[in-house]
Amino acid sequence: MQERVRWLWLLGLCMVTLLFSPALSTAAAAPDGLPDEFVVVKFASGARESLRRDGQPPTLAEQGFQRLAVPKGKSRDQFLAELRAQPAVELAQADGKVYAAAIPNDPFYALGVGITQAQYLGPIGAPEAWDLATGNNTIIVAVLDTGLDLGHPEFAGHIWENPNDAFTDGIDRDANGCINDRYGCRFVNLTQSRSAICGYSNTTGTGNTATGNVLDDHGSGAARIGSHGTLAAGIIGASGNNALGIAGIAWNVRIMPIKVLDCGTGNQGQPQGDVSNVAQAIEYARKMGANIISLSLATRADQPDLRAAVKAASDAGIIIVASAGNYGADPNPAVGFPAAYTDLPNVIAVGASDNLNNNVWARYSAYGPAIDFAAPGNHIVSTARSNIGLNNPYADTGLEGGTSFSAPIVSGMFALMMMRNSKLSAADYIQIARDAATPAEPASHGGNWAGAGVIHIGAAVARVPMQVSGIALKDWRDVPTGTDVRATVDGIECGSTKVTSFGPASPYSVRVRSAAEQPGCGAPGKTVQFTVGGLPAFPVFLWGARNIELGLLGREISSVSPPPGALVVQTLNGGWSNVAQFDPAGPLPLATSSIPAPWTALYGWDPLKPTLETLGAYRRYIRGAPPFVNDLAFVEQYQPFWINAPASNPATPNPNPPLGRVLNLRAGWNNFVYTGTSKAVPDALSEIAGKYSQVSQFDNATSIWLIHAPNTARYLNDFGGLFKLKVYWIYMTAPGNITMN
Repeated sequence: MQERVRWLWLLGLCMVTLLFSPALSTAAAAPDGLPDEFVVVKFASGARESLRRDGQPPTLAEQGFQRLAVPKGKSRDQFLAELRAQPAVELAQADGKVYAAAIPNDPFYALGVGITQAQYLGPIGAPEAWDLATGNNTIIVAVLDTGLDLGHPEFAGHIWENPNDAFTDGIDRDANGCINDRYGCRFVNLTQSRSAICGYSNTTGTGNTATGNVLDDHGSGAARIGSHGTLAAGIIGASGNNALGIAGIAWNVRIMPIKVLDCGTGNQGQPQGDVSNVAQAIEYARKMGANIISLSLATRADQPDLRAAVKAASDAGIIIVASAGNYGADPNPAVGFPAAYTDLPNVIAVGASDNLNNNVWARYSAYGPAIDFAAPGNHIVSTARSNIGLNNPYADTGLEGGTSFSAPIVSGMFALMMMRNSKLSAADYIQIARDAATPAEPASHGGNWAGAGVIHIGAAVARVPMQVSGIALKDWRDVPTGTDVRATVDGIECGSTKVTSFGPASPYSVRVRSAAEQPGCGAPGKTVQFTVGGLPAFPVFLWGARNIELGLLGREISSVSPPPGALVVQTLNGGWSNVAQFDPAGPLPLATSSIPAPWTALYGWDPLKPTLETLGAYRRYIRGAPPFVNDLAFVEQYQPFWINAPASNPATPNPNPPLGRVLNLRAGWNNFVYTGTSKAVPDALSEIAGKYSQVSQFDNATSIWLIHAPNTARYLNDFGGLFKLKVYWIYMTAPGNITMN
């Protein structure tokens, strides 16, 4: 590693004071009674038609969307949980905020001494990226460097922790090769100069100080300058919009500090390390769950152990971002290792652009075929050690900062992309970043110095797609292999796939393009509608607002047979058929005038009719029988019954039952007509979950009983949904009510 660092310690306390004067920082209190937060809900009763009768698209309200205020005394998450538990609610999420631009309030973003973060982060689209993602703590970035200032306020709550070895007892409790590695591990060989200058001691008896002491000590050597690792980590993940110092690229990410460079025993206080320890550190990062490995270092040594460690990490799907090296002015300006491993697809070699001169080639940056991207490298402002006597623990890396500070910018970009959608592959993220990069100006040497171009973080994050996978169904039953699954946004097809097969299941996975990739496609607030086999499928999905995950796994989508139209047709099989009364209520036999004569008998189940042993028996009406034989003289609308009638398909005008009909179900068997919106059985019966053991349906056309048992594999059930104006039986283990919405 050849670092050309000129330090300019920042004196910005006066600016902080200006930013936080009482006149500017006091927020007006909201009047009593006004809500503080809102949520967006989509109800199942929304319009399903793509066009209204007047030829216009349905309004948001007609589609079932409503904005609700969070009630006083409830948290937003509590209210959302309650809404999502309601069978009538298809989706509920927090109402996203719209920002003119996501400019953080960190003093050195726009008001730094000399150079500002805005100078180099603005042209590469950081504010546009922050409109979509600022981060979450599920993404882990391993920073292999001189360590980290664990007490720096910019990293509070954002440092990775190992719960299995968070001790100081000198024992490697999780057998990962590092002693007491609560916050990461130190892989630095013990040498005479390191013992004398850095104060390292042999704690393992092996000549290696592989312990959890990852404190950044760069600058403790003779030169008394430093903070290399803390600088790199701050570029990636310093807390943003916290009114302190700087904003990292990813405001809320977990940093895994791994110390592979010493305190500065090289020329002019350069930190040094050993390639074998870098290999060990990469292996450690892989084992401990890092998503990204950031290396602000380079070497001319192509060691087999380094290659093997990098290959294993690449094969595991980890993105390895490495500095190209500051060899641009050397006789051999080629890219150093591990950045030069061009045969390993997840290794990203980063060169430096001169952000003070329209992001042209920075003259110190190595170049050659290995380069993948360029990023700003001059006058980068970041976090510095807080224990070396600075009034303000921040630093400017200088006129020629180095590729060491370009690589963390790229690492932060990949972290933001993963935060937007954590379910993509490394190859997906890399290709998206390539497609989003800004073409670079050719350099005078004619070599490849920028690869795909200068990164554009905003364009890269905006191009991140929605990825939805799960099981595709029709009427909540698996569909054949090869069935089309398509995703549309406002009628534009934005993704498609075909169902594969996995045993009895029918899995699918659809990549839904963003508007940045295909105009008119996904953008925050847009509705994504799927079709399965050409029929609309439900539920629909909302393209997430800022910091909402776009990777959706395990999502069942089902197309649904349309409900009856103007007429309701029922099948009579020539014997006993289980049908419903859709004509108005009335006395028998006149009330059943729509059923062709001559029917001979009608039986209706009454769960409250007493028998010798229990409740529940049939009431009957037999044509021509004496009055004392019949105990069923009147039928209600939506009452189910058995009828013995000739084979036919009688049609009845659709009664269009209103939503909200309440059905009182008794313990034991109940025969009922479902009048709600067609839904999966568990959703339709969510109000009585745990109170029923079986739902049955008599197929009049085949005279076969169909069975659905709760908590049974889908493929073992004969049907998966309850459908509007169909007749069912249910066995209740306890009384309960359902509201048909």
